[in-house]
Amino acid sequence: MRRLLLLSTVALLTVNSCKNDGCNDPLAFNYDENGTSTESCIYEPKQVSLTVSPNFGGESFKLKDTLDINDGRPIIINYYGMYLSNLSFKENAEDDYIAWGNNDVMLAKVGQLILNAVYLNKSQITGFQFDLGVDTAIYNGDPTDTTQVSTTSPLTLQVPSMYWGWAGGYRFVSVEGVVDASTAKDGSEMMNFEFHCGLPVNLKTMTLDSNNINAAGNEIDLELALDIRALFEGIDFENDDLIIHDGMHPVTIKMMNNSISAIELK
Repeated sequence: MRRLLLLSTVALLTVNSCKNDGCNDPLAFNYDENGTSTESCIYEPKQVSLTVSPNFGGESFKLKDTLDINDGRPIIINYYGMYLSNLSFKENAEDDYIAWGNNDVMLAKVGQLILNAVYLNKSQITGFQFDLGVDTAIYNGDPTDTTQVSTTSPLTLQVPSMYWGWAGGYRFVSVEGVVDASTAKDGSEMMNFEFHCGLPVNLKTMTLDSNNINAAGNEIDLELALDIRALFEGIDFENDDLIIHDGMHPVTIKMMNNSISAIELK
């Protein structure tokens, strides 16, 4: 009987040694290239890095550079700011987009163009989605109330302001600077402009499907190209209002619509 028990134990160990029940999912933390099962897989949150890379007509630029728009019309950008919220991924194994987290809101502006977040995925990521603007479901309080919003939060009071005091909500896109409003486009009539865009009614949801998002390893890196020049498409700098603090003005609505083609996933 003892000999039979010993032989049975050896046989069982031999069978188990020929089979590897390790995790065979490359997205898992404990991936085993020789694994044969997903039952033992352990998934770990990954570090996400989102970078916004502004350009002007495809060319790099700096604030206060003299640029050309509308066939040579001089323009100088002194400030730009843009809110991104409801950042989400689409996975193969999921029917809908999954949000990173309600606290992941980004205000993209000079000196603040990278957002670091955390996301746990269990299948291949095939798409990226976000809102251009701040949904009131995320926060609709007063950004000056430090008991509600940290002074380090992108939702706190900004300079220049990214908040509609009279409307109780956030500006989604703001661009300020100086532009030549003359017919000659020769720099003879440089005028200040301030385009402050966005109210809840014109929140834009951007869906950027891509199979090129690399979710293997412990990091996910994303880069959004933002063409500032494309935001001005169709604006008549000679005749349109140039100082607009109205989220529903025809010019600011046009800029919000232009944003759909001004942003792409690189």
